[in-house]
Amino acid sequence: MSTTPTETNEARSATDRAFLLYQRLVALFLLILVGVTYPLWIDQTVFPAVPIVSDLCAIPGLADLILLASLIAILVTVQILGPQSSKASWLWIASSIVLILCFFLNQHRFQPWAYQFAVLGMIFGLAPPRSARRLTMWISLSIYFYSALSKLNPSFVNELGSDFLVTFSSIIGTSLSPDQLATWKWLALGFPLFELLAFVLLLIRRTRKIGVVAACLMHIGLIVVLGPLGLSHSWGVLTWNVFFFLQAILLFGFPDPTEEIGPTREVKRRLLTAQIICGCVLLFPTLELIGLGDPWPAWGLYASHVGRTHLFISRHAADRLPEPMRAYVDTDSSDDLFVPVRLEKWSLETTGAPIYPGQRFTFAVARAFVNKTDTANSVRLVLESPSGRLQDDREADTFAGDKIAMEADRRFWLNTKPRDAFLDAP
Repeated sequence: MSTTPTETNEARSATDRAFLLYQRLVALFLLILVGVTYPLWIDQTVFPAVPIVSDLCAIPGLADLILLASLIAILVTVQILGPQSSKASWLWIASSIVLILCFFLNQHRFQPWAYQFAVLGMIFGLAPPRSARRLTMWISLSIYFYSALSKLNPSFVNELGSDFLVTFSSIIGTSLSPDQLATWKWLALGFPLFELLAFVLLLIRRTRKIGVVAACLMHIGLIVVLGPLGLSHSWGVLTWNVFFFLQAILLFGFPDPTEEIGPTREVKRRLLTAQIICGCVLLFPTLELIGLGDPWPAWGLYASHVGRTHLFISRHAADRLPEPMRAYVDTDSSDDLFVPVRLEKWSLETTGAPIYPGQRFTFAVARAFVNKTDTANSVRLVLESPSGRLQDDREADTFAGDKIAMEADRRFWLNTKPRDAFLDAP
C-alpha cells in the first residue's frame, strides 16, 4: 500500500488543512463516543449482546476487551502521528476492521455514528486526501438526505415529531395544549424539511456557505431539543450532533481544491475500492425503502416509521422479577393484566446508547429478557409492522413467549440469540 503524502506536500491550502483537522476530529470523536457508551463495548452481562450469527454466541468477553483496547490504541496512535503520517492509511483501515468485528459480536454496536466512522476509516485509508474529502462529503450529504426522507411521513408527525414540537415550544416559552398540538402537529414536518433544505444548500457549490449556516443551526437546535433542557437523550446522540456541527464547517466551509496530479496505478486501484464502498453506502438506504434494510444503516435517524417489537409481562410475574429487571417494567401505565417492559429504557440506562431500531434486534432483546427471567409462560410479544409512508397504519401480530424460538426462525434472517455470558450472569 502506498503511503499518504506528507503534510508539507498535501496541506497546501486552507481546505487541505481543514480536512487534516477533520480527520483528527473523526479519531477524537470516535474515542469520545465509545467512551460515553463504554458498557456497549465491554459488558455483555447486564444487557444482551446479540451477534450477527448464532455461531458467535460462545465468544468470550475477553475478545471484546481485546478489540476495544486495539481500537483505542489505533485511534490514539492516529492522534499522535497525525493523519499525514505514512502509517495513517494502515491505521485507518485497521480501525474500520476492528469496528466491523465489534459489530459482528454485537448488532447493538452498529450505532449510526459507529457505522459512519467505520466507513470513513476505509475511505481515509484507501483514497488520496482530496479524493477522500469528496467521498466524505457525499457520505455526509447522504446522511442529511436519507435522514430527512425517513421523517417525511405521518408516523413522525404523530410521534417523535410531536415530541420535538412540544419540547421546542416549551423551551421558547410557548406551551402547546393537547388541542393545539392536534391542530398544529403538522408543523413537525418543518424539522425534516429544514434538514432537506440544508442538504440542497450544501449540495450546490454556490449556496454551500449558506448551507453550512443552515446545517449548524439545525444541529444547535437538535442539541437544545434533545439535550438536558429538552428530551434528555443520551450523551452519544448529543456528542454526534456536536461532531456534525464541526463537520459541516470543516467539510463544506472551504472551497474545493485542485485534483491530485498523476496518481499511480496503485493509487487508482485503492481509489476505485473507496469509490465502490462509498457507492454501496449511498445506495443501501434504498433497500430500507422496500423493507429489506435496517433503519440506521439507511440513515433513518429519529425515524418513527420502523417496525417494532413490544414485550408485555403479567403483573404477577413482574412482581417476582429480580429487582434490576423489575425497574424496567411499567406497572403504572395501565390497569391491564399485562404491562409493558421498557426495553428502550433498559438499553439507555445500561449501555448509554439507544436501542437498535427495528423488529429484529428488539425481538432479540425481548427474547433475552424472557430467557434470563424464565418468564416464557407469562409474557406476550407484539410485533408491529413498519407504518405506511402516506398513512400511519400498522399491522400487529401477537404471540406467547413460548413461541419465541419458532417465530425468530420464521421471521428473521440474522441471529436473535444473545451471547452466552448474558444468560450465565447472576
